[in-house]
Amino acid sequence: MRKLWQVAGLVSLLTCGALAQVKVDIQWKCDKPSNQHSIDVGDRPGHAYSVDQINCTATKGEINGVKIKSGVGTEFIEVKGDKFNGHGEFVETMENEDRNFYTYQLMGTMDSGVLQTATDKWTLREGGGKNKGAKSSGTCKGMGNPDQTTSWDCTGTWSMPKQ
Repeated sequence: MRKLWQVAGLVSLLTCGALAQVKVDIQWKCDKPSNQHSIDVGDRPGHAYSVDQINCTATKGEINGVKIKSGVGTEFIEVKGDKFNGHGEFVETMENEDRNFYTYQLMGTMDSGVLQTATDKWTLREGGGKNKGAKSSGTCKGMGNPDQTTSWDCTGTWSMPKQ
């Protein structure tokens, strides 16, 4: 019976202590999409598929004690009139040059081809450097700016494996 309690206690400690979870709050300012390619589907006006890349600068946020510096998103988007949805990959660079790799799904609205509002759901695919083995996920809310840049507010959770 004593061994059973020891095993149960060890399992509880391992389960509770395996990941230390913290909240993340990050803000991004992203340039107008570069390297953008769009192909009209031809079935109705305003229906197209697009591939683009965005360069972003972190204006707020850190992970595991290191400030976030920049990121590049590459995305595939389906546009239907003033609405869009798609998915992408985001490469985030930290101040110490470690890189983290995310996947995301996004949706939103546009006016005359300019982003108005958007949301996305993201997941860490792979942490680099001191973030190796981390788990992270969350959401972002985006807003288009008059100069065709975008501002994103992102929140989520970040879990590092116990060292």
